[in-house]
Amino acid sequence: FMQFYFYRQWKALKQYANEKGILLIGDMPIYVALDSSDVWANPELFQLDQKTKRPIQVAGCPPDGFSPTGQLWGNPLYHWDAMKQNGYQWWIQRTAMASKLFDVIRIDHFRGFDEYYAIPYGDKTAENGHWEQGPGYELFQEIEKALGKQRQQYPLPQLHSGGD
Repeated sequence: FMQFYFYRQWKALKQYANEKGILLIGDMPIYVALDSSDVWANPELFQLDQKTKRPIQVAGCPPDGFSPTGQLWGNPLYHWDAMKQNGYQWWIQRTAMASKLFDVIRIDHFRGFDEYYAIPYGDKTAENGHWEQGPGYELFQEIEKALGKQRQQYPLPQLHSGGD
């Protein structure tokens, strides 16, 4: 009930903002949490052990000058081959929903669609991770084919130059 009520209020707020010329920008993180309904409703789309449903590899960033052991985020990684086999339907549905909520969608950690850093599950740091190939542009072509081009030309705000 709370979700229903929230979405009803959000729709009214978005409509009001759009009528005032305000666009809403929403964040869509590349990864979802292990305990999310996305993972547990679709375990075949994630790199999970078939018996235990625990991740095989998890997301993060490699070591660098700022973080000598890297960053261990711990999110389950996608099973891109399985997603490709079903035409990336999970991503299409996710993007379609985000498009209803927001006028502009920002995908966090976008680089992971090209290559992503995979860390063995259970490691305490990201040091033993490695890069793997993501789906690349093909994913976005499938989303565009399913949802159409939703590019809009947004008017630039009028900038006021000082003085008063």
